[in-house]
Amino acid sequence: MMFSVMGFEPGKDELTFEVSINVSVDELAPVMGWTGASDCIGADFRLTAAQIVEIEQLCSVSFPEGMDLYLASSDENNGS
Repeated sequence: MMFSVMGFEPGKDELTFEVSINVSVDELAPVMGWTGASDCIGADFRLTAAQIVEIEQLCSVSFPEGMDLYLASSDENNGS
């Protein structure tokens, strides 16, 4: 599974930021509150301020401030 963080200007539908992050389902599960490996499939997750900070620390990255950020996943075998 591959993960990315997408950013949108508040109130707009146009994607203005996207970055892939190197993290596993097991590492993200406690941050996102997932209980099973399949919980991350088929949805984009709006990130809270606390989740953003945890993912930034976990992945040693910084995300832009003032954006609506979402966590997305794709299957690394078929790109979906």
